[in-house]
Amino acid sequence: MGILTDPFTPETFPDLFTWMWVAGLVIAVGSIIVYTVAQRRYRRYPEILALHEWVFWPIVIGWGVIPLLVVIGVPFVLQLAIVLAAMFIAAYAAFVRFPPKIAAANDEIRRRRFVPPPRRTEAQRSKPTPAGRRRRHR
Repeated sequence: MGILTDPFTPETFPDLFTWMWVAGLVIAVGSIIVYTVAQRRYRRYPEILALHEWVFWPIVIGWGVIPLLVVIGVPFVLQLAIVLAAMFIAAYAAFVRFPPKIAAANDEIRRRRFVPPPRRTEAQRSKPTPAGRRRRHR
């Protein structure tokens, strides 16, 4: 347990030091790219966008702060706690909180796609005017 509370330096963790700050940068930049692409792709689906928000922010904050913590020598146990908390929040959102909401939204999308809208009666339809525009009659 003593090694976990020692300062995180290249001398105490020679094989893990470089991997931690490189992984922090790569994961943070990768999540920013995925989030940007997802914002454009799923702009019409608010439930999926909310899921991406819940996954994006813990990952970016948790892994984005790791390079700073590695460089200043924060103990490994604190870095591990931050990363595990961030990953737990992202897993909770992806596997517990949002699947029922996304399933309900998918059912609604399927219902809208395959159930035709109710027919309008002739009185509800607007009639063309002599000029060619449609105007509501009273």
